[in-house]
Amino acid sequence: MAADTRSEATDKFFDSIIARQATLYDAVRAASDRYHRFNRSVVEGARMSSRDWTEVGRRAIANPRDMVSVYEAISEAVSNQQQRNLALAREWVEDRVEAQRETREVLRQGIGDVREVVERVQAQAPEFLRNVRRRSASNGNGRASKASAKS
Repeated sequence: MAADTRSEATDKFFDSIIARQATLYDAVRAASDRYHRFNRSVVEGARMSSRDWTEVGRRAIANPRDMVSVYEAISEAVSNQQQRNLALAREWVEDRVEAQRETREVLRQGIGDVREVVERVQAQAPEFLRNVRRRSASNGNGRASKASAKS
């Protein structure tokens, strides 16, 4: 019977380790996905910016005297780049918030699991170990009990 209880406790312990590792791996995978998505956005923004500035060059070469058309193309390219930069900054901040929330949740779960294990161990500790702890706390770390034992 004691072997069954010990086996169940061991199984629960290793199952909780596996569950915690799975949670950590999921957090790492989510972070990797966020970085990949952000890098794709950076590359796409550079590609679109290149197209905008190519349009500026195209208008300048097509009609060099039409400064209004070239100015319009330049202002569109600059405003589009600003929009992309703002969207990229917003995406980065949202990703940081999401990563912080996931990390906080993983840590809370881990600390909660540790707390639960410690409480179970304390509850299942033999009575003589719990009594030693109480005596040492009441005698000032056990030093007074050694001095009183000598007298």
